Amino acid sequence: MIKIYGDIMLDRWVYGSCDRVSPEAPVIVMKEDNYSYSIGGAGNLATNLCSINGKVELYSCVAGDKEGYKLLDLLKDTAIDNHISVDAKMTTTKTRFIGQGGQQVLRWDRERLYQSDNVIEKLLDNIKKDDIICISDYAKGTVKANTVQQLFRKCKVLVDPKQHEYFYDGAYLVKPNMKEYKNWFGEFDEIDATNIMRKHNWQWLVVTDGANGMHVLCEDTRYKHFKEPANQIVDVTGAGDTVLAVIAHFLDKGKDVFEACEIACYASARAVERQGTTVITKSDLKKRSVVWTNGVFDVLHKGHLELLKFASKQGDRLIVGINSDASVKRLKGEHRPINTVEERKAQLESLPWIDQVMIFDEDTPIQKIESVQPDIIVKGGDYVPATVVGNELAEVKIFPTVQGVSTSKIIGKIQQ
Repeated sequence: MIKIYGDIMLDRWVYGSCDRVSPEAPVIVMKEDNYSYSIGGAGNLATNLCSINGKVELYSCVAGDKEGYKLLDLLKDTAIDNHISVDAKMTTTKTRFIGQGGQQVLRWDRERLYQSDNVIEKLLDNIKKDDIICISDYAKGTVKANTVQQLFRKCKVLVDPKQHEYFYDGAYLVKPNMKEYKNWFGEFDEIDATNIMRKHNWQWLVVTDGANGMHVLCEDTRYKHFKEPANQIVDVTGAGDTVLAVIAHFLDKGKDVFEACEIACYASARAVERQGTTVITKSDLKKRSVVWTNGVFDVLHKGHLELLKFASKQGDRLIVGINSDASVKRLKGEHRPINTVEERKAQLESLPWIDQVMIFDEDTPIQKIESVQPDIIVKGGDYVPATVVGNELAEVKIFPTVQGVSTSKIIGKIQQ
């Protein structure tokens, strides 16, 4: 069973228009058109997990105020098994004012620090050996310095942190964002991060970095970086909850952490494409198939374009790897490349079939292929599948060579 422990809050959204400045002070006047409520904080994590996992228990607290009763009413409409204490001084509430165009104009917060131990006592009474405990910490008082210490020997503890790093010593997995990581330890470095994990007795560390994806490290020094671009970033509210929900769901299903994080990266990119605190669905977990091809792409010609069009049709997303200038010189000689890597990258990015261009400095792109983990690799007709770099990692498809065109022939004609 997955159990959620942490700070629940009420998210209130006020929508309106901002067309004038107040005569009373130099501030914008917002005219309210409508409003809505949603379950935030640990409740949003629970809602997302309930959507994709089915069964989930939520342990948190609210106050006996109108916001607290509103949250309890909203929770009644879910399938979450609630263990909510009504003993807080104030229900944490975040009110976001949204102007025309969907942009936030102002956020108004109401909160008081939770002092009681009633919530953690409820959780400790109900823990079972195979449980996964997700701690959703927003520094509102439910998570204290000794909370993880009381839990980590009993079950797997996954943490979305907001406080001092030592609060989470012993956790199975800790998921700070890059800003939180830097506040704790300074600039991110893979080797330093592994040593830090051992110091704090973390088996897994997942550092999310917005549009730059996520870094996933295991205490045994394994490391992977996942990146999934969003079509359009509309609202990042709740993206961290999406990540932790997907990781917990797939761990509960027996998946490897790396595999869970790859899908979580994809799902969070879908979540930020939507307005407000959104709930992910099982369809958001269906990762798009990735196609990889690579080359120098020095002087683009018909053969290149046909290969790239073909590659784009083999899956949902096409990633193209290109050799750095130094790599090209080693492979082709000092007279190449004709175009710099920046020029070649810009030319490829202007093509409608390509979703991402990656530069590699090595003689082969095997490291990039291992990080991307494509479903399909496409290469031209001068290869056979067995000679394609990465053939052991993905299905290889060969595109027949377009006769009569090549970069060497084009360069030769220009020189003549």
